[in-house]
Amino acid sequence: MFKIFRIYDFIKDDESSDFYGVFIDRLYPRGIKKEIFSSFLWLKSVTPSSELRKWFHEDKEAKFSEFRLKFKTELTTAEAKEGIKQLLNLAKTHDKIALLTAAKDVNLSHAPIILEALNAR
Repeated sequence: MFKIFRIYDFIKDDESSDFYGVFIDRLYPRGIKKEIFSSFLWLKSVTPSSELRKWFHEDKEAKFSEFRLKFKTELTTAEAKEGIKQLLNLAKTHDKIALLTAAKDVNLSHAPIILEALNAR
């Protein structure tokens, strides 16, 4: 089972101890100590490209529909497919996997699109 969390909430939540954490952002999360972060897998291969991320960041609400389509296309690259495969393989050994992001609004981020791709398989 995959579930999306903001990394800042995840490290404070008692429920999170049952989850294996996978950080799915390209940039290191501000304010997270390296000792804590080192316990997570950082999977950059399933993140939006820097160009797409910067473009989307300009106006997330207005651009989300188009971002969704562009990011789904990026998820078809060999690198992203390998990352999705890695997440699916982790699900075979861990009952609960937390997809961690530092996005302020998880619903307007790449995380639900990754979750959708995982559930489609």
